[in-house]
Amino acid sequence: MQYQVKIQAGTLTIQTDREEMPLTALTDFASRQNPKRGFLFVSKVLGKHIPCRPSLMRQVYERLARQLQNLPSPVVIVGMAETATGLGGGVAHSLARDRNAGTILYLHTTRHYVDAPVLATFDEHHSHAPDHILYLPQQQTAALFRKARSLVLVDDEISTGRTLNQLVLRLMVHMVKLEQLVFTSIVNWLNQPQRQALQKNLRRRVRFASLLDGKFQFQPNPAYQPLLPCRVSACQPSRVAQADTGRTGVLMRSGSVQLPEETLDNRPLVLVGTGEFAFAPFLAAEELERRGYDVLFQSTTRSPILVGEAIRCKLAFWDEHGEGVMNYLYNLPNDRQVIVAYEHPHMAALHDLPRQVNARVWTLARCGTNPLLIWQ
Repeated sequence: MQYQVKIQAGTLTIQTDREEMPLTALTDFASRQNPKRGFLFVSKVLGKHIPCRPSLMRQVYERLARQLQNLPSPVVIVGMAETATGLGGGVAHSLARDRNAGTILYLHTTRHYVDAPVLATFDEHHSHAPDHILYLPQQQTAALFRKARSLVLVDDEISTGRTLNQLVLRLMVHMVKLEQLVFTSIVNWLNQPQRQALQKNLRRRVRFASLLDGKFQFQPNPAYQPLLPCRVSACQPSRVAQADTGRTGVLMRSGSVQLPEETLDNRPLVLVGTGEFAFAPFLAAEELERRGYDVLFQSTTRSPILVGEAIRCKLAFWDEHGEGVMNYLYNLPNDRQVIVAYEHPHMAALHDLPRQVNARVWTLARCGTNPLLIWQ
């Protein structure tokens, strides 16, 4: 299928080779406030920039997990910050429900500092906030990490493979038993020569899992000259970023979600995750949907995007970590109760978002066994 999409930043010409789900069901388009890359594929199924039903998000996780069924164990799954921290956790969780408990380790890259040894740092060239950190898995997860035979890298889209290639090369030094690599994404824009180059460079069996494959070209609009609007890198370290939400590894097991003991009326809801903290809030939204609530899920982001095309409205506020970084929430419905979810109880006090949207605040309580999650 061929598509042509005009946005403020220019024109995207897209050719799809395979659509397990239609392009129009998976993504919309917008213009970045970023001189490095003017366009943005805005996922309709990620629960980030566009509110999404948890059940649809779970369908995406399960479709991707089915493509990972035959991987040799143990399996390490790495989600890429910030957009794919929830996607990576969801894919790992769906895969774990069909395999032996304790054989799947999930961790994600981060832009926050925590009290743990750093495994690797690298950059994402086209990003508005390019620095990534990956921490060494801790305690019982460290042994599984070292013994892993399969490594799954998860991002919402793969366009060049450069960032994932950097990460794999750093991880291979520590994962000496590694046999297979799987580059997993909702949409994959790598052409055949790019895929072959990854295979040759990484010297392992490389597979690809996605819901759509294709290629695109972008013709910039010469009149579009965006500037990054505010600080996108932290001016000071986070004092409240938690290690055990995925930054130092989570063993995926079946479990339950305990929601706060408060009365919610029957009005429709939107549950908002904050930044990289997306997977645990998704599980809370999914539990609300299971109980019969009309609920959508989305999360905040550092990514500056222009209003227009897929972006109907935009809220701006300083980050919940106290790092001095401008954050955004896009397309928030104006007819739903809002719940904002945090990984640490001090974050709500640092954050202006709940006041802006008259939101309830839920905080994740430490509970030891993920995904047995207790909210307060």
